[in-house]
Amino acid sequence: MSLTVFNTSIEPPSPPTPAVGSAWQRLRSVPHRAYFGAGVLAILSLGFWWALAIARPLLGSYPALMVHGLMTPLGVFPLFMLGFIFTAGPRWLNVSEPADAASHLPLALAYLAGLWLALAGFSLGGSWPAAGFLLMQLSWSIASLRWWRLYQRSQVADKRHGLRILLAMGLGALALMLALLWVRSGDGRLWWLARQIVFWGLLLPVFLTVSHRMLPFFTQSALPGHASWRPHWLLDGWLAGCALLIMADAFGQAWLAALSAFALAASLAYTSWRWGLRASLQNRLLAMLHLSFAWLAPALLLQGLHSAGVAVGAAPAHAIGLGFCCTMLVGFVTRVTLGHGGRDLVADNTYWTIYLGLHAVAALRVGLALWGGPPAWLHLASAGWLLLMLAWAARVLPIYWHARADGKPG
Repeated sequence: MSLTVFNTSIEPPSPPTPAVGSAWQRLRSVPHRAYFGAGVLAILSLGFWWALAIARPLLGSYPALMVHGLMTPLGVFPLFMLGFIFTAGPRWLNVSEPADAASHLPLALAYLAGLWLALAGFSLGGSWPAAGFLLMQLSWSIASLRWWRLYQRSQVADKRHGLRILLAMGLGALALMLALLWVRSGDGRLWWLARQIVFWGLLLPVFLTVSHRMLPFFTQSALPGHASWRPHWLLDGWLAGCALLIMADAFGQAWLAALSAFALAASLAYTSWRWGLRASLQNRLLAMLHLSFAWLAPALLLQGLHSAGVAVGAAPAHAIGLGFCCTMLVGFVTRVTLGHGGRDLVADNTYWTIYLGLHAVAALRVGLALWGGPPAWLHLASAGWLLLMLAWAARVLPIYWHARADGKPG
């Protein structure tokens, strides 16, 4: 009887062959390396710009607060969105990326260059920021068209999440166009509308869609005894609430905006509990996603109070932008970076400390918006956020140009 079918070798298996190629080739090889790397540079650029802007007035004719209020959401989040969408999205749709995957790097660099041009243009005043917005618009529109083509090619039965991402990307393109028209015309109403669409048409819909798709999945993977719950009507209700907030504010229906925000707050609070916020604390990397999601209920409550006429200042914007979006970004990007970098899916003490520090900065900034404080506290919040993002960048940025730790391609 032959025993050749059995592997009787007692020698240890050969280690994986290290990936070849230069750092530049690795940045071009997969989408998340290009977009996340450019996104980290965008975060640091905006952090340094804002720290300087609150320390001394900008040159030019644009108030620093208006620039900050629009450029921060447009500069910090879109590149990371594209990195995640073109990493996880093709799996959702069960389609493969085209052969020209290397073209993601030029798109990422173009968006980053557009951000830098726009920031420089704001210091000069007039229509100078327009060139930067035009470059950002071009990059974003090409990426959106690319996602649309992937969506069209997909034959899977359930493309709901992909479609909702696509619609939000279209609203992102609209927001960039309104920002361009604002700097060309000087009409402050266009700035306000662009900012509303960025928050309620792009940021929240994309983050909610990704959360609806991924949080129950990650939770069930880490905690097998936890039942997955993500009805489609839940996501559609959230997105309808976001649309109502845009329309109600645009047409001056403050009561409708307040009701929409309060309803969203109640729904998101229940979902946070139903998805297992408390149970997630057993796993740091999972808790990073759930703790960020938990910001949404108080953030929308603050938004409802604002619409109802209660003086809450910029607290809703910072609760959403810093409390939810920024911490969720760090949670998701850290997870994707570790997993696709061939590293253990573990949030070590450094990642965990950075993450909790971002929550503390967000709470401080929301508190300053609600109750005020000396200017030094605003400088502290700005400097603290920048230092934390520098520490995070030092951990994740080198991973994007280094080969995977496990020797696998990608």
